Amino acid sequence: MGFDRPGGLAAIVAHPADEGFTCAGALALAGEAGRTTRLLVVTRGEAGNSERKPDPGLTAIRESELVRSAEALGLNEVTLLEGYPDGAVAEQDQDRLTDEIMAWLGNRRPEVLITFGAHGVTGDPDHVATGSAARWAVERLAPEGQAPHAVFVVAPVFGPGSHRFNLSPEEQGATHRVDITAVAARRVAALEAYESQGDTMGALADLRIALDSGKPIYEGYTRVRPEVPAPHPRFDTRLI
Repeated sequence: MGFDRPGGLAAIVAHPADEGFTCAGALALAGEAGRTTRLLVVTRGEAGNSERKPDPGLTAIRESELVRSAEALGLNEVTLLEGYPDGAVAEQDQDRLTDEIMAWLGNRRPEVLITFGAHGVTGDPDHVATGSAARWAVERLAPEGQAPHAVFVVAPVFGPGSHRFNLSPEEQGATHRVDITAVAARRVAALEAYESQGDTMGALADLRIALDSGKPIYEGYTRVRPEVPAPHPRFDTRLI
């Protein structure tokens, strides 16, 4: 897909599968509402094993899994960057990463952007570096009038399951709670695509239990640009 459909919702993450764990529901909902949905992935996930050591044989597997996840979510475009090793994004030239993200955003002009917050949800250095570069890219685009209208970071405080992370204040203080119940099965399908990743099993089990319960399933986000002043009187249910 070219750039003939600017706007819509974009997400920027560090690894294949990050979208399934974080913002799959929001992407699927936006697509079903007729919005253009795009995903930028910084690494190819070649260190996605229990040792977290690069395995060239994993690269093609992770890319194939990413394609299947994108199909499950109905994404319009997926972009993989070149030259950023899985597990070592923070050790690369951060100005170069910011410039590449800036160019990607400037060409596509999404209305709304989702990325990682200051702690990267799990503290993974790749997540932290990716989120930081994405937000710097937005700030550099703003004077030219090309920045997304709103930027959100993932705030996984409403997700199914009992696991809780050591989150930063912005990741813990969600401003938006999105009901993804109607597309939760598509988030399941996106995670199921990553057969090489053992850590999807727990998330899938939690999602399936939540689906069987019949209760609403949510994703949480904090709007960081423009900021939402506290206190928040009620949660919105839409990002775009």
